[in-house]
Amino acid sequence: MQNYLAKILLLVAGVALAAFSFPARDQLRPVPPGVSMHDELRKILPKHSVLPPIARWNEPSIPQDPQDQERRVHREHLKGLTEYKPILDPGVREINGQTESVDLTFIDEVTILKPGEREDRIGLPLRGAIVVVGTITSGNAYVNQEHTLVFSEYKVAVQEVLKPDPDSAISAGDELTTWRSGGSVRFPAGHIAHFIIVGRGFPEVGTPYLLFLRRPDKTVKDYAISTAYSLKDQVLQLDDINNNRSYDGMPVNDFLDKLRQEIRARREGGND
Repeated sequence: MQNYLAKILLLVAGVALAAFSFPARDQLRPVPPGVSMHDELRKILPKHSVLPPIARWNEPSIPQDPQDQERRVHREHLKGLTEYKPILDPGVREINGQTESVDLTFIDEVTILKPGEREDRIGLPLRGAIVVVGTITSGNAYVNQEHTLVFSEYKVAVQEVLKPDPDSAISAGDELTTWRSGGSVRFPAGHIAHFIIVGRGFPEVGTPYLLFLRRPDKTVKDYAISTAYSLKDQVLQLDDINNNRSYDGMPVNDFLDKLRQEIRARREGGND
């Protein structure tokens, strides 16, 4: 009977489509004595990630551009983002005299496919994604208005569109606003807290990337970065995905050709 009920529940979930994430936030942890923050972050961040951009706690997070303001307002109220307690400066004294600390978030994800859907290859989250090649032109962190979340926002100059946005045209030469949860915050007293989602990296400004993007709110042209690959000299995976780095070191053109074939096969098979 239990197995029967489990099958029914899985069927219902499969029809509805689901990608579940279960976040859990650690406490702020001081850097161990005698260890530099750079070394500590390098142990935590994915292999090819740069350090997170830093937001200043006392700087206003509202951009001057009205479109950017609208994007941030929508972004900060998206469903699925975990509501955290207010981010506060713990003070140097409260973290054993250390001026920097790390706050980690672990996310376990479970995806259930609809009947007939094709499973994504590890590291290539194509289902429902917009895929572009573009260069990161700027990267900045900010704290939301409620002071509960940190976002890292990146501007991307598009060079090629491999898989288009079905709801809004994107062309070479366009600039996109993209983002990831996480970043660093510098408090007025000088303490710096780094908010990092385990396994997710931060792209490097000035570097070309292959970007897998999602548009959580169809009314706003604002893209969350699902994952990305650096295309500077060779392919380098930004995130740690199931400990799989099968594309690392691949020639850029070979990688892009392989991806184009995968996208074409999905489109022809109705699994776009």
